[in-house]
Amino acid sequence: MTYAPGSRRGIVRTTPDLTIHFLDICALDVTKRTKAQIAAEPRKAAMAGRLEALDIPTNRISCLLALMEKTSDTRSTRTDENLKAQIIGDIQHARSFFDHAEVVERDEYVEDYITQLRRIAVELGRPAYLAFLRAVNGGDFDIHQPIPKPRRFEVASTLVEMADDLEISRQHPVLAVTLACLYGNASARRVLKFRRDPAAFDAENALADVMAIRRLMDRKLEFERDYHLGLTSIRHTTYVTDDGGLAQVMSCFHGTALSTRDAGDHQEVVVRGKVDFADLLTEISHEPGPLTDLSDPASARPSEYDRLCALIFGQQPGGGDPASATA
Repeated sequence: MTYAPGSRRGIVRTTPDLTIHFLDICALDVTKRTKAQIAAEPRKAAMAGRLEALDIPTNRISCLLALMEKTSDTRSTRTDENLKAQIIGDIQHARSFFDHAEVVERDEYVEDYITQLRRIAVELGRPAYLAFLRAVNGGDFDIHQPIPKPRRFEVASTLVEMADDLEISRQHPVLAVTLACLYGNASARRVLKFRRDPAAFDAENALADVMAIRRLMDRKLEFERDYHLGLTSIRHTTYVTDDGGLAQVMSCFHGTALSTRDAGDHQEVVVRGKVDFADLLTEISHEPGPLTDLSDPASARPSEYDRLCALIFGQQPGGGDPASATA
C-alpha cells in the first residue's frame, strides 16, 4: 500500500485486495491429518477440499479464533508450555498445508498470546453467559424440545428477564441464538445442543460457538476499517467451518460499526450490527393478532414478531430499529 501525493483519493493500491479466512478448530485439525486419515472420513475429506480451494496467493489464513477458543477454555488441564507446543504445532501444519495462501500468525505471537491470556476470558461477560445458558437448560422451559407456540412469548419474556438479571444485553448473540431455539430454528438448536439432562449439557462448547459469531464480527469490522484507512490490503473476511448449523446462524448477524472505550483496567469493544430476525426466528408469526374492536381493522394487536422486537429493542436505551443490535 502506498500513498500518492496529489491523488484525489490519497491512496494508490499497489497490491490486490486480499481475503482472510478464519479457521475453526475442526478446520485447523484437518490440516494436520494424513491423506489416508482424510480419505477415511467424508466430512474431513470435504473440508480438505474446501481448504485446498482457498490455496491461492490472494488469500490469507488465520488460526486466531481457534487460538482464542483453546486459550480461554477453563476446562483444559494442559500446562502453558504444552498448550503452546500443541498450538504452534497446529499452525506449522497449517503452513505446510497451504502452498500459496499465507498463514498470518507467527510462533512468537502465539507464545505471547498464551502467556498473557491463558484461561482469561476473552469477554469479561463470559461467566454471565455460561450462567445464562445453564439456567436456560436447567430451568422448567423444556427448551431441549419444541415449545408449544402459545407458550413461546411467555418463555421469551422470562429469558429476557434472566438476561437482564445477569446484566447481559438484550441484543447479545447469546440471547438471540437462545430465542432462535425457542422459535424453532433447527440450526440454532444444533449450535446450543440443549439437553433434557442438565448434566449432559456442555455450556462451554455451546458458548464457544456463539462467541465465534461476535469475534468474527469484531475482526471483520477491524479489517474493513483498516482497509478504508489504507492500513491493510485485506478487504474481506470469512469463517471456515463444517458446522452447517453455526454457518447458518452466523449468516444472520452483520456487524455495521465498531468502537472502543476505556473502562478502568480494560478496554470495551462495542459492536453495532444488524440481525436478520426473520431468518433467525424461523417459526415466529408476523401476522397481526385478533381485533380488539371488531368494527375497526386498525385495532388488531401487534404480531408476535412485533411484540418480541419491542421487548428486545424498545425497552432499552438505544433500542428502536427492530433489525439493529449492540453487542
